[in-house]
Amino acid sequence: MTKVLKMSLLGPLQLTLDDEPLHNLVSAKGQALLCYLAVNGRSHSRQAIAGLLWGDLPEADARRNLRGVLMKLRQVVAPYLEITHQAIAFNDQSPHWLDVQAFSQQVAAANMESWQTAIELYRGDFLEDFHLRDALDFTAWVQQQQMRLRQQAITTFDKLIDLHIENKTYEKGVQLSQRLLALDNVREISHQYAMRLFALQGERGRALEQYVLCMRLLQEELGVEVSTETAVLADTIRSGKLHLERLHEPQVLVPPKPTFSRELSKKETAVSPQFIAGPPISQPAHFFGRETILKRLFNLLRTRPLQNAAIIGPRRSGKTSLLHYLKNISTASPAKLRPNQRRDWLIQPQQYHWVFVDFQDPRLGSCSGLLRYILTQLNFPVPDVCDIDQFMDVMVDHLYQPSIILFDEIGVALERYPELDDAFWESMRSLATNQVDGNLGFVLTSHAQPYELAQHSGLGSPFFNIFGYTAVLGPFTDAEARSLIATSPTPIPEQDIAWMIAESGNWPLLLQILCRERTLSLEEGETGDQWRADALMQLQPFIKLKDAT
Repeated sequence: MTKVLKMSLLGPLQLTLDDEPLHNLVSAKGQALLCYLAVNGRSHSRQAIAGLLWGDLPEADARRNLRGVLMKLRQVVAPYLEITHQAIAFNDQSPHWLDVQAFSQQVAAANMESWQTAIELYRGDFLEDFHLRDALDFTAWVQQQQMRLRQQAITTFDKLIDLHIENKTYEKGVQLSQRLLALDNVREISHQYAMRLFALQGERGRALEQYVLCMRLLQEELGVEVSTETAVLADTIRSGKLHLERLHEPQVLVPPKPTFSRELSKKETAVSPQFIAGPPISQPAHFFGRETILKRLFNLLRTRPLQNAAIIGPRRSGKTSLLHYLKNISTASPAKLRPNQRRDWLIQPQQYHWVFVDFQDPRLGSCSGLLRYILTQLNFPVPDVCDIDQFMDVMVDHLYQPSIILFDEIGVALERYPELDDAFWESMRSLATNQVDGNLGFVLTSHAQPYELAQHSGLGSPFFNIFGYTAVLGPFTDAEARSLIATSPTPIPEQDIAWMIAESGNWPLLLQILCRERTLSLEEGETGDQWRADALMQLQPFIKLKDAT
């Protein structure tokens, strides 16, 4: 009689066969493969699985590693796998239990008992603290599942708390509200639930303490004030005039909005800010993909001498967003990041200084203006007369910690700003390579190789030959694209996901636009495919990106 394979993936991974742990019998890559097949529920080619788990290796090496893992898995869980020479799948007819499957079934049921079961199954984030080295596509898939399942759990908690408020079982509601806050302590609607429940069971003091805690956390972690809705709720509790009513749907927490000359319509304001199409992405939590490039870039900057890199890609390919991510990710608060989003790229990130130079800002087009700006950003003294000689003296005297200057769109500087001539760039090269003990590095972005731009502009400075690594930005992988799409607050159907990937060519900007449009249509309750026609119209100004693939 076949034993029962029990797989608990919500929270720390637990694999048992008739209640006997499997962790010591199956390698980490074997565990990852078993989890992926069970959750995904379909057959995959050996080539696809090898790329998923050993994406950094040549295909022959990856497939050899896969054969070794499959051989060991067969020894332990053979009845639960369907393995051929071409493909691998999980045998869903075998006796097994998967908490992710059970959780989703309970969430989908429309009754309180099922929802309570669902939140008991949710022990924590999907595959919490489970990490694989050199498996970027697998990591992206895990993050996609984490966001999807966490949102389902939060929504289920909300429904249960609303029912406890309606049923006047306030103590149980309080307990759930504290568990909900443990999932995300800066989610404002969760604090509102706790405030309301404390007040409804006669604990006005604890309700107002919760409000103070909410204010402090939002300010410390996000740098924003509480919403008007939360402030009004606190005033209502102080006055003792709280009424029994269901909380509104949670609002997305954003900094205070500017005043508009007219009131925006629901359709104009409904789109979730997860999808940013137009301005560069400056918040690390909204940045996706580029893991291989990030790994290479940070490796260049981990030790002295700092090395220099160029990021090349067509316009609108995400170059500026990548610079912001380099600058911000290592010191970002975990509360502002996605679950398990990596931030340990540098050993001592607090020692690093970053200067972002936007050459589309004409104020940085003069030699003196640019040099003053760099010194100011580094908190170094700025001489009254700030020419290149004075600048280099200050840098030599004060630059003792690793510092990276991010030159965004250097092509603009070469084409528009004659003061930034050969002598300027030669001085920059000399400063970085010979005078500050390897503490200065440059990362630039451009739509073409920097030496090509320099030749085109009539410049011959050796500065443009010190960039030993060039990262070329292309489309996302499918896994990266799906990881972005999964952040939609309203789940997007699989057939729409496949269409979006095909139409965008996996270019990040085009994906952002399609995600925005599909999320809007789902939030508005629209049916049919009209949203696709609208989305394609929105893509038109940027459709040439696909020609760069």
